[in-house]
Amino acid sequence: MNRPGPLADAVVLKRAARRALAFRAAAVGVLALLLAALALATGAVHRSPGPRSASLVILDVSGSIGPAASATIVRTLRAVAAQGGRAGLVLFSDASQEAVPPTAPARTLLDYVRLFSGSGLRHNPWSDSFSAGTQVGVGLAAARVSLARAGIEQARVILVSDVGDAVTDIPLMRRELLAYARDPKLELRLAVVPGNDRSTVAIFRRLLGRRALAIGRPPPATARVAESRDFPLPAVAVAVAIALLLAAYELTNAPLAWREAA
Repeated sequence: MNRPGPLADAVVLKRAARRALAFRAAAVGVLALLLAALALATGAVHRSPGPRSASLVILDVSGSIGPAASATIVRTLRAVAAQGGRAGLVLFSDASQEAVPPTAPARTLLDYVRLFSGSGLRHNPWSDSFSAGTQVGVGLAAARVSLARAGIEQARVILVSDVGDAVTDIPLMRRELLAYARDPKLELRLAVVPGNDRSTVAIFRRLLGRRALAIGRPPPATARVAESRDFPLPAVAVAVAIALLLAAYELTNAPLAWREAA
């Protein structure tokens, strides 16, 4: 029986085999680390909080808000709904109520348009539970509480009112206006309805600036406030790294192909 003789390149092949084995072990270790990182990255994306930016309409439903204010209210609700993203609705008279949380889709505000169209202002679902008084400060404070409760970090807040505030509420209103003015993440705007209190409008103008006011219409949006959708960059980077590692592994660990010497 003929036995094969010793392979001339046995020493060289053994060295190559050891290098390949070491590379495989390193590649498997790196791959395991990358897979763990990918799991952590995707988990972080799924655990991320809800929308971090939103719009919020504060609507005055006190007795001084009559049918003449309907057009301003309807335009504002439709304008905020058209911006997309997330939006909420807070109603106030001398008390306040969160009608729509700021995490709701902005189009939800369209469901309230008919309630405040024309005579609906006098006979809406809150007519019996709210009194005819007006406390703007209470509405502004309720809006900030609503945003904080929902975890909203940045918001555009639109107050629709004649700002005919009760005398007892003026100190609270001033404090709330200062709180909004000092918070760079809150953008407070005023949509003034007909029959407004000019002296109170002047206070808003002085503390918030002339651009924060609009008469009979929704204030122009300085920037679209939409649902925050962070790009999952860490997860994508880890996935690309895994793909490159597998490609390198395939290129450097191809099976030996024997061929006859020329």
